Amino acid sequence: MDHGIKSRLLKKYEAGQDVCLSQGENPVMDFYSPFGPMIAKVQSPPDLLARINAYADARISGDKGCELVLPREICAEGGESSLASHVAGMIRRYLAGMENARVSRVDFENFWIVSQYAGTPSPVHFHTGDLSGVLYLRVPQIDDGEEARTYISGRQAGYINFLIGGKQRFSKSLVSFKPQAGDFYIFPGWLLHVAEPFRGSGERRSLAFNAFVAVEE
Repeated sequence: MDHGIKSRLLKKYEAGQDVCLSQGENPVMDFYSPFGPMIAKVQSPPDLLARINAYADARISGDKGCELVLPREICAEGGESSLASHVAGMIRRYLAGMENARVSRVDFENFWIVSQYAGTPSPVHFHTGDLSGVLYLRVPQIDDGEEARTYISGRQAGYINFLIGGKQRFSKSLVSFKPQAGDFYIFPGWLLHVAEPFRGSGERRSLAFNAFVAVEE
């Protein structure tokens, strides 16, 4: 293989040298997070959330929770401001920022809504597809003190938790985010994630997707 071609192929796997934390002085110690999956977080527009919630409100009843697959016509409704267009645009930004890749095609396997109430977990799982994501449509009111409660694994109730590897010395393998309505996370489909059950009132409603992407070489 030509050395130049090999170099270009390897370049996409090379991590950046951005400092994620600086500590102390004389001398300063810089910390990097160069390896592993990248998780992106962005805010989705309120009108998009309103449209999706209106569709779900007409089809979700009671307080027992459910899952609801979105028809393709609903995902495409609104043209350039549709759910599918918004997510495809965020996927392009994610891959451009992560490995400077230009996306030539995004194919969605499916979109679905998950409605949960107090005491309902989302067990550890991964998705199909190249990329997946979670868009929070509604978040519950967690009882006082519940946020501070941690489980043996270190995961926090009501949060979305991403896991990789295990308990390895000198290595981080878990990150937890407190969701807010409008928060949109994008991550590799193979990345394990989980949501612990919460105690409190209201609904935790989220939208998830699986996508396959093609990039220009």
